[in-house]
Amino acid sequence: MVVIAVPGGLGDFGRLIVDALLDTGKHEVYTLTRKASFLVPVNIRALKNPDGKEYIPVLQTDYNDVAKMTRLLESKKVNTIISALNVDFQPVSDAQVRLIEAAAASSCVKRFAPSEFNVDYDLGDDILPYPEKRFHVAARRAVEKTHLEYTYFYPGMFMDYFALPRIQTHLRPIYTVLDLENNEVAIPGDGSAMMAMTYTKDAARYIAASLDLDRWPKVSLIIGSQPKLEDLARIAERIKGEKLDIRYDSLELLRQRSAKLLTSNQAIGNHFEGGPNQLNALLCDLGGAIALGAYDVARAKEGVDLVVLLDGKIKPPLDIETFLERYWRLQ
Repeated sequence: MVVIAVPGGLGDFGRLIVDALLDTGKHEVYTLTRKASFLVPVNIRALKNPDGKEYIPVLQTDYNDVAKMTRLLESKKVNTIISALNVDFQPVSDAQVRLIEAAAASSCVKRFAPSEFNVDYDLGDDILPYPEKRFHVAARRAVEKTHLEYTYFYPGMFMDYFALPRIQTHLRPIYTVLDLENNEVAIPGDGSAMMAMTYTKDAARYIAASLDLDRWPKVSLIIGSQPKLEDLARIAERIKGEKLDIRYDSLELLRQRSAKLLTSNQAIGNHFEGGPNQLNALLCDLGGAIALGAYDVARAKEGVDLVVLLDGKIKPPLDIETFLERYWRLQ
């Protein structure tokens, strides 16, 4: 049995990681949350660890106090931390760095996976024009300075976005490349770029399964499919059984943040603090990264493909064709 802590385990993707870890039946799993009672669900149900001992699976902590976090980790004998914090903000990024310091100072933590779950955040702006990657880079540099074993998980794009609004998902609604509810496709660049993609629940299962590895690779690839963008459009069109409105957004248009929003994004723009302009800037930066090859994670340096490594030991992930058929197949 391994004791695992998941900071951000009450959040969108964090919940799936916690569920996948518990489903293995091998671990005692805790969710770490900020020290504020209103953030913790009421009536938390006690769980039993593999040895049959009951425990409360949610731990409150103060991310500003390294010493307190260290003592908390030691009190539960935490061996592995898989961070699912939303680190796209300076205060949360700082909290994750302090958590890394606390883990390194403890006598029990051996493994730490920073909150990544996307692509290589060390890519330059010429390939990954994403300003908030600096927060992920800060965690990378911090964990690399420690004795802790670590890995960076690269699932690429989450497939869930391509099944909105029909899929039930914890992810925040946002439409990129495909808006199949409105039969629209916005291809970044000329369509030749490769884009890795994985269903969130599959990514969580492989993260949980990685705990069984004797040694974590530096980069853990989890890829359900990695098609060319133009092939993705053709797959979607065939499955929907009707002509899609396919457009190509040039790199110049994306760099200028002038690409037109997909129809479904127009309805959610006001949900962002900066309104539709903020959403469009985000999507243009994302489109630019896709067109420039940032999501071609199969060629990542030092990457080990967990789907290949764990073949026969875990159910394979959904490929994009099977996934789209599940939600968009012509009835």
